[in-house]
Amino acid sequence: MKKITLSFIVLLIGTMPLYGQSKNIASVDQLLIKMSFSGAVLIADSSGILLSKGYGYADRANKIKNTPATRFSMSSASKVFTGTAITYLAQQGKLKFTDTLGQYIKGFPSGITIHQMLTHSAGLDDFFNAKDFSYNKVRNCIDMLTFMRSLPSVYPPGDSCIYSTGDCIVLGAIIEKITGMSFQNYIKTTFIDPLGLTNTSFTPYWALDDTQRKYAIGYRKNDEAIPYNYDNGSIPLSAGGAWSSVEDIYKFDKAVFSGKVVHGKYLSQMMTKHTSAWEGSHFGYIWIINDKSIGHSGDSSGWHAMNNYYPRQGYTIILLTNSGGVDLYELGGRVEALLF
Repeated sequence: MKKITLSFIVLLIGTMPLYGQSKNIASVDQLLIKMSFSGAVLIADSSGILLSKGYGYADRANKIKNTPATRFSMSSASKVFTGTAITYLAQQGKLKFTDTLGQYIKGFPSGITIHQMLTHSAGLDDFFNAKDFSYNKVRNCIDMLTFMRSLPSVYPPGDSCIYSTGDCIVLGAIIEKITGMSFQNYIKTTFIDPLGLTNTSFTPYWALDDTQRKYAIGYRKNDEAIPYNYDNGSIPLSAGGAWSSVEDIYKFDKAVFSGKVVHGKYLSQMMTKHTSAWEGSHFGYIWIINDKSIGHSGDSSGWHAMNNYYPRQGYTIILLTNSGGVDLYELGGRVEALLF
C-alpha cells in the first residue's frame, strides 16, 4: 500500500508542471478566441509544439478559415532570412563581415562594412524615401540600387544604429552578386527547399489572384479587404517579402537555433548584441535581441507578424495576423504574461 501511495505521489508531482503548462496554453487559446483574433499562432518549448492553431478567416467573403498552414505576409519579419543568408555565406568563406560594400557594389559612401549593414549602423536610408520610387520598377534587389544610390547618408557609417530597410535591400543585392541568383531563388534553394518550408514563398501580393487560397487576405484597420491588385504590398525582396505560415517559421527557427543552418562562431556572431540600444533592443546580425527574446517582427497595412524565441524559458512564440487593427506588440506581451 505504501508503494502505491508513493508511486501516486511521484506521478502527481511529475505531472504538475505539465498540467500548469497546459493550463497556461489553454488560457492563451481562450484569450485569442475571446478577442476574435484573426490569424494563426504557434507556441513551442523544448518538448515540442504546445499550440498550433488558426483563428478567424483567411478570406472572410468565402468563409475560408485560417490554419497553421495559411500563408501570411511576414513583412519585415522576413529580414531574418537575409541576416541568416549573409552569415551562411560567411561560413562558406564567400565573404567576410569586415568586407566593405565597395568590394561588391559601387556608388555608395566608402568604408561601409557588411558588419555595419547587418547591424543597421551603415547610415543607409530606407528605399521608399527615394524620389520616384515605385514597386513596379523593381523585380530583384539589384534593381533597387538605383533608388538606394540616390539617397544621402543618414549619418556617417558606424556612428549610430537606426533600423533601416535600406541596409537589408543592399545586403540582398550582395547575395545576388555573389551567388548569381535572384535573392528569392537563393533563399528557396538554400533554406526553403532543404528545410521543407512548403508554405513559404516570396510571391508578391500583386501577383496573386483570388484562386490562391493558401494566402490570407489582408484586412485594414477599418476591416476593408486589401484587393489582390494592391501594388503597395510586400515586395518579394530581402527587406520584407516572405509569405509564410506559423508551422514553417517554427521549422526555420528550430534549424537556426539548433545550429543546423549556421553554427559555432557564426551562430554566436549572428545572435550577439553588436549595438547600443535601439527602442529597448539591440541588433545582432539582423536578428533583434532584447533581455527576453531573440526574433523579429513585421508590420504592414493588413498583416502583422511576430516571431520570438525566449532562450531563458526555451519557448518559441509565433503570432501572425491578417488584421491591420491588431496590436501584436500588446498581444505578445499578454501572451508572455500568461505563459511565463
